This record gives sequence, structure tokens and C-alpha cells, in this order.
Amino acid sequence: MAVDAASGLTTLSMEEVAKHSTKEDCWVVLYGKAYDLTKFGKVHPGGAALIYDNAGKDATALFDPIHPKDIMDKLLKPSLTMGNVDPATIKDEHIAKPPEKKAPAKKKPAAPKGEAVELEVEEFVKPPLAAMLNTFDFESVARETMEPQAWGYYSSGGDDEITLRDNHMAFQRITMRPRILVNVREIDMNTSFLGASASLPLYFTATALAKLAHPDGEVGIVKAAKKAGVPYMLPTLSSYTLDEMLEARAPGQELFAQLYVN
Repeated sequence: MAVDAASGLTTLSMEEVAKHSTKEDCWVVLYGKAYDLTKFGKVHPGGAALIYDNAGKDATALFDPIHPKDIMDKLLKPSLTMGNVDPATIKDEHIAKPPEKKAPAKKKPAAPKGEAVELEVEEFVKPPLAAMLNTFDFESVARETMEPQAWGYYSSGGDDEITLRDNHMAFQRITMRPRILVNVREIDMNTSFLGASASLPLYFTATALAKLAHPDGEVGIVKAAKKAGVPYMLPTLSSYTLDEMLEARAPGQELFAQLYVN
């Protein structure tokens, strides 16, 4: 087996990786590198099955929407990086594929008179952005358009979801007091957060795994925040690396960073 001069890693064939396809001997390829995840699978936060079901395979397509590219190099000991995989040796049967998206439900034809009537199920059509009036409208559209795994992650809370319900009720207690017959020709909603300017009294907070909703993920939010003129807090549990998110900044754009202290 050859050794890559730049990285110092052994160059492996995918056939060699495929030999390590059991729970007791589990290698997984991610972004062209083979990792020994035999022990890591037992403590994987998403469950051992996700690791062991893809033993001996290239699981990049499953990994990419959820994790940043460099997370395994940060989590694992260097000795568990088994080598670079020669891309010419990777065949279709070696690649772990995400489950196929379910086709949207189609409208059923109405039953003839005299027969039992079935309820009609119409195909969901995403409404235009101008028709979205509040955050609940966005939530109802997301429920119909996101993958079940992504929707379940975004819409749920921790444990008994008591805090999630309390947050909903807290916002419902806040009301706007209308000011009647006020000149609104010129309105300035500019403000600042901790010295960072904002065009609205709002900001993009740190939300994990943005790539579950869209391939652009956090990189897209960085660009959208600049366009909207509001700050964005980079999440710790992001689906892009910190370098990739910072590289997407426009000159002079200020970002906040989320920090977990365990």
C-alpha cells in the first residue's frame, strides 16, 4: 500500500475497507478517509446502528447533512484514521445512500355516486413567500417539505418539552399596543446588539445542523444575515466547519459565536 506524501496516510483501496464490515471490526469512509469506528459506534450520540449498519462503506452522503467535515479528525485519535481511500476503487455498491424521498401524496379521484366516498388527499403546494404572515406559517410549510428526520429534530424539545411549551406561552403573553394616527412615513428600526448593528431588533440565533433544512446550511445563513443587515450567532453544533462559515463572511460583517461550557 502506498503512502500519501502530503498527509502521511496510507492509501487504501475500497476493497480493503469493505473487509472491515462487522460490529467487531468497523471501518467507515468519510470524505475520502477511512476511520476505525469500532469503539466509537458504541457511544455514538445518534445510536450505534447508524455506524454499524454502514460498516465497510462510504457513508459520506449520510454524514454530510448533519456533521461538519472535520469533526471526526477532532473527535478521534490519529491512530483511528486508517488512511486515504483511492476514489477510483469506490464502486456504487460501496456507497451508503440516504433513504429515498417519499413522493408527495396525489389527489385521489372522487368515488362515483352510490359508492363509498373516500376523503381526497391533495398534493401539497408550497405557498408563495408573500403569503407567509407569521412564524407559524413557516412552521406548517416546513412540516410538509422537510425530511421526517429533520422536521423531528427542529420541531421537538428536550425530554418532556416543558421549556418548549413555556416558550410558546411566554411569547403569546406579549402583545403590541397600537399607536393610532401616527405619521409612519419615515420609520427607523435600526438598533444594535452588544455593539453589533442591526437593521431590525432581531438576530439569527444559533440553531444546530442547518444543512438538514437546506444544503447551504449555516453558510447560507451567514450570507442571508449580511443581506438582511442583522447579526448571526454561529452554532457550536454546525453542519459546516468554523472556517467554512467564517469564509462566507462579507468584509466587515460581525458574527457572534455560541460556546458550550460543559
